[in-house]
Amino acid sequence: MDRNFQRLLQTLQLIPTRGKISTSTLQERLENHGYDVSARTVQRDLESLTIPFGLECDNRNKPYGWYWAKENKRITVPGMDASQALSLRLLQIYLIDLLPESTVLELRPYFEEASNKLNQHYGGTAVQRWLDKVAIVPASQPLLPPPVKRAVHDAVTQGLLSERQLDIQYTSPGGKQAKSSTVHPLGLVQHGVVQYLVATFLQYDDPRLLPLHRIKSATLLDAPSTTPPGFTLKSFIAQGAFGFGTQSGNAKPIRLVAVFGPQSGAHLLESPLSTDQAVQELSDGRLRFTATVPHTERLIWWLLSFGPFVKVEKPLALQREVASRLRDGAAQYGHPSGAIPEPGLRVPR
Repeated sequence: MDRNFQRLLQTLQLIPTRGKISTSTLQERLENHGYDVSARTVQRDLESLTIPFGLECDNRNKPYGWYWAKENKRITVPGMDASQALSLRLLQIYLIDLLPESTVLELRPYFEEASNKLNQHYGGTAVQRWLDKVAIVPASQPLLPPPVKRAVHDAVTQGLLSERQLDIQYTSPGGKQAKSSTVHPLGLVQHGVVQYLVATFLQYDDPRLLPLHRIKSATLLDAPSTTPPGFTLKSFIAQGAFGFGTQSGNAKPIRLVAVFGPQSGAHLLESPLSTDQAVQELSDGRLRFTATVPHTERLIWWLLSFGPFVKVEKPLALQREVASRLRDGAAQYGHPSGAIPEPGLRVPR
């Protein structure tokens, strides 16, 4: 197929159903699709498509915006089938926050078409009812997501997509101590209800985690971003980056030995802690698990969540830490004055 024809077809598909799009934005999005074109070429393409396809240009203010005339419908090639419509609806429901804003804008007409297709062509059928048969449930206590500014999400995702630096203003927990810095975006991670930007600060190579809701402003720069040698988001996460207290992603692996009650440990038989997990059934029915895991605060929280139904045997330092926190927690309910000590303070024993 002629490359120019493919580019023209892609240009038509990038024109939004609602709203307008500028020539410079079209050029950027065409480049994201692999077309190396100048702004002048895009302008000529648009002018050539105006009459045969009914495009119009709003030249009242700069930058000029291109859009479909009201009597014309957006080009979609090929027609959407049931599987595609269902996949797009699931993408829109569950994964839209992990997409670049520019991609969401491009997909919006497809989302609308998918919704219409399911309602008009498959309404009352098993295909449409599939949406009522699947769900993603949080594994921990459900929380409401903190609000993220749309402009921040847009700049961050575009920075990741175009591999460019960002100037950000961010705050510490509680909205205090606002700081400004230039960062190199490396990844975007959804952890529970919170989205994190993984980035390095200018002139530093250690990746950090920045909750998106604490970023008050973000400006996309022209300067290209750089990635630390050997960095991959997958390995960064696997090394314990989201273990609460290990932002640099270098949690030390330990050989965990813990005894669980027969019911509390049963799920680990189906969902192991690690690929080298070993299990031993004790005479009283309890289960002793041995596995190599990152030593993180998240591991400690997880062990504490089982309360009296787990006993850490090794490492001894972890055993002492878990035991100490359990004693502190129990002491709060038995404090003679009825007052709960301040966080971080040791309870007399």
